[in-house]
Amino acid sequence: MAEQTYNVISLDDGSITVDAPSSVFPEKGYFTMYDSSAVAKGLKRHAFYKYTERAPYTKEHFKIKAEDENPNYTVLQAPTDKDGEILPDRHYVPASLGFSTLGKKGADKEILSTLTVTPGLKVPKVFEGQEPNLRCRMYRNKYPDVEETVVVLVKRIDVMGVYVSLLEYDDTEGMILLSELSRRRIRSVKKLINVGRQEVALVLRVDKDKGYIDLSKRRVSPEDVDNLEERFNKSKSVHSIMRNLATTEKRDVEDLYESFGWELGDEFGHILDAFKRLLSDHSILDRFHLSEDLRLALIKNVELRLTPQPVKVRSDFEVTCFAYEGIDAIKEALLAGIKVGTEVNPITVRLIAPPLYVMTCNTLDQDFGIDLLEQALAKIKEEITNRKGEILVKMAPTAVGAEDELALQKALDDAMKANMEVEGDEEEEEEDD
Repeated sequence: MAEQTYNVISLDDGSITVDAPSSVFPEKGYFTMYDSSAVAKGLKRHAFYKYTERAPYTKEHFKIKAEDENPNYTVLQAPTDKDGEILPDRHYVPASLGFSTLGKKGADKEILSTLTVTPGLKVPKVFEGQEPNLRCRMYRNKYPDVEETVVVLVKRIDVMGVYVSLLEYDDTEGMILLSELSRRRIRSVKKLINVGRQEVALVLRVDKDKGYIDLSKRRVSPEDVDNLEERFNKSKSVHSIMRNLATTEKRDVEDLYESFGWELGDEFGHILDAFKRLLSDHSILDRFHLSEDLRLALIKNVELRLTPQPVKVRSDFEVTCFAYEGIDAIKEALLAGIKVGTEVNPITVRLIAPPLYVMTCNTLDQDFGIDLLEQALAKIKEEITNRKGEILVKMAPTAVGAEDELALQKALDDAMKANMEVEGDEEEEEEDD
């Protein structure tokens, strides 16, 4: 089913008037603009925009003459800062028009005749027989800011410096001058940096007109590396989800980022944090009014990639009690620890070999599981101490993998086998008597 489109009546940098009643648009949200002349120019025919205000074109809302007002027209306003200035990258000027501003007079009738609008973000599929473009930067800005740290891939080493590609910015080329490689005297560049290796660099200069980016390796601090590593890993995870979504749904990756991706990043701090929220709250996508097929595919992809897998947390400890209560005191103490578990995250305690026990818990949150077992151990200690017994933790609560589980199972099997052999010996001794 084709989306309903509406003609554009007027357009300037920060507002657009559409031949549609206000009821068609939410109070604030997004719209998709189309330019029918863009394809002939070899350009993208659609663009995505945000608006923060919506009003009918009437005297009640605008300073216009009575004969000019039309309640069937809707005016949408672009986001502005506290001074009323249009926010950067929020201008209503499609790239297909070939200029960055429409000036005070706005677009002329010839331009307006090729423009239409659809409420919501309608990300079009690529043409039949074409493959989606999977190349795109990871962030809204086309180029990094000065003094920003970036991850680069070393491409070649030259007499002037080292040529690299910025992995987060669609492999945009940059250069590290030889003088910016190290604080120490350089005897051999190849011993300091190798082609094909990833490095962290600091942005010194950016010439957006010529596309030049000068970088430094020697000015990067250890703290910069740690902070960048977390951001880069999160961005890689998002990029993998977006590329997979683009491939399966036949949309360009850049369109996915421009429509809803970077908007989610602005709201939640990072797109990955937004995707994690999406696992439990699908409504965060409602304001974008995406097509149902794309919305469901996005949710499915995020669930497939980000749904946490259960983690087993384990702790080994010894419990002894030589007082009158003895084994009963140990049982009560262990039961007290087990009761710390929850319905979702129950705690299990098994005997390996007296006095050694193992406590385990399956959880989706590793830190929560560790904290839960620590609470259980504290409860056991409290109970057994009150009954004049002791507890000795042999292995603090920690997440364990498959190898640890196999080793534990082997220990339990060996203990059971040894116990069976002891029981068999006792039966033979009774027969001899």
